[in-house]
Amino acid sequence: MEMTLFPLKLGLLSFWGFWLLFAFLTNLCEWLKVVRIVPQDWTFASQNFQAVARATATYHTPPWIPRGLFLGVLLWQLLTLIFFGWAIVSSAMAGALARGALNAAFTTSIGLLAAFMIADEIFKEYDLERGHVLLLIAQLVTLIALYVLPP
Repeated sequence: MEMTLFPLKLGLLSFWGFWLLFAFLTNLCEWLKVVRIVPQDWTFASQNFQAVARATATYHTPPWIPRGLFLGVLLWQLLTLIFFGWAIVSSAMAGALARGALNAAFTTSIGLLAAFMIADEIFKEYDLERGHVLLLIAQLVTLIALYVLPP
């Protein structure tokens, strides 16, 4: 009897989907704090906006720049989350990885991490860059594993 690795593959895909869901939700709550919809002492928030504001302050940018960048990240994360949801659901329904959806999910996610790394360099945020590099490597390893491991 041959054992299938599909449950492991679906689990890896789901892990990244859930990780991204919580990253998105904490950033969304952070944005809700920025626009004063939730109170400033709201604890389920990423604190990433403050990091963006500090980084952009290096170049004395106007206040709308960090807000625009953060909103752009939030929208990019939402698109990535939709693609991961599509990949998870379509793969589960097919009983095999839906490669088109899988590629869309990882392409948008890895693209966001690459954009973070470029921004880290522009704004000299080398401590933050380390985390982004590690996430990028982990996602690349996962993507390779999903393609290389037998079905």
